[in-house]
Amino acid sequence: MSLKDSLRRGVSRVSNELVPAAVRAAGEKVEEFRQRLDHLNRTLAERALPGDRKARVSELSLRRKARDAGQKDPALKVVDGKSSHKRAR
Repeated sequence: MSLKDSLRRGVSRVSNELVPAAVRAAGEKVEEFRQRLDHLNRTLAERALPGDRKARVSELSLRRKARDAGQKDPALKVVDGKSSHKRAR
């Protein structure tokens, strides 16, 4: 076996086995990092938003989602009972 053949096998192994495994592992770490950042962001947002605004933010979010889904005037029910909106029929 020549040095050239040996180098080709080494390069081939690196490019076929080690690089894809490293890319896969890096992708998994990036996804774990994103999940941790998302959890941190949600925790910080939960702490920063006053309780009386939480219901309003939830209601606005539901209205936006309903509007985006094509509903004109969605019937909403706020869980804490502070406000509700019923669709006129």
